[in-house]
Amino acid sequence: MIEFTSFQHHSRGLLVSLLAQSYAGYFQYDPECKAAWQKDWEEYDRDVFQYPDTVGASGFVTCLEGRAIGFASWDPRQLPDIGIIGHNCILPDFRGNSYGIGQIVRVLGILREQGCLKACVTTGEHSFFKPAQQMYQSCGFTEVQRSYADVNSKFRTIDYELSLL
Repeated sequence: MIEFTSFQHHSRGLLVSLLAQSYAGYFQYDPECKAAWQKDWEEYDRDVFQYPDTVGASGFVTCLEGRAIGFASWDPRQLPDIGIIGHNCILPDFRGNSYGIGQIVRVLGILREQGCLKACVTTGEHSFFKPAQQMYQSCGFTEVQRSYADVNSKFRTIDYELSLL
């Protein structure tokens, strides 16, 4: 059975571990970004547990029969105009079972409850991110732009939006 549990029911380090496992396959294509992403993930994980009423209240861990298999988060700072879907992942062994879609549907429901008008999300253009691209599109998101995150980027990002009206 799938459960969505509060970050606070888990231990510090879980989110960075889930992200590292989930993106391990990407680093064979772009190993230079690994250190920067790892640092970002560690800071995010720290903030989730250090600030449980803000960052820590804007996400959940997805558990299958008690085991953490992924998580999803959002940034509510631009509500009600925009809700930004943040870090989210499903461990490789559990992909292809609609767990990622379930996470995004849950996030969209929470954003709607908070009066959000539009949800935004960004993913990579690289083929590694094809399942994420398909997932966002199947949840109703439409592509709005592709761009390079910075001048050192090897691959472009894709921005998606979804009206929640």
